[in-house]
Amino acid sequence: MKLDRALQKRILEAAAAAYPFPAPHGLYFELGATETKERVDANLCYLAEHGLIKKCIELTGDGYALPTNNGIQCTKSGMDFIADDGGLSAVLGVLTIKIHEDTLREILERKILESDAPPEEKSRLAQAVKGLSAEAIKHLTLKLLDEGLASLPGAIALIGTYLR
Repeated sequence: MKLDRALQKRILEAAAAAYPFPAPHGLYFELGATETKERVDANLCYLAEHGLIKKCIELTGDGYALPTNNGIQCTKSGMDFIADDGGLSAVLGVLTIKIHEDTLREILERKILESDAPPEEKSRLAQAVKGLSAEAIKHLTLKLLDEGLASLPGAIALIGTYLR
């Protein structure tokens, strides 16, 4: 296979060491000393297509790849990718999910009705959930989340049992 994670890592580390400038111009030829040109070009294209380095080779119409004068330059995404903590992308990319209380109410009702409880108990609990205020739904959901997290060690053991 042309794509090689170890080669990609070497490329990114060399480009990151020179950041914000391009890696020394000889890097392309240094890589070619231990790898075929086809593998180097394929991995450079791959990294550029993922936005981890800037485009540094031009593909010609007759099937060749020529290095540009830009050199191999790491992008901000490339720097974040090789950072142990994910860089600023990990900090800025935090996703907040808001779930409307009606959606939570529907989920709770559905789970109650799908439970093994006796029909009269299911009906009583489902009606009680329908009558809860938005604040009460929020409070109940947080309590259920706490209970679920408290059960996490048991869930992990169960997953381990099924994966054996």
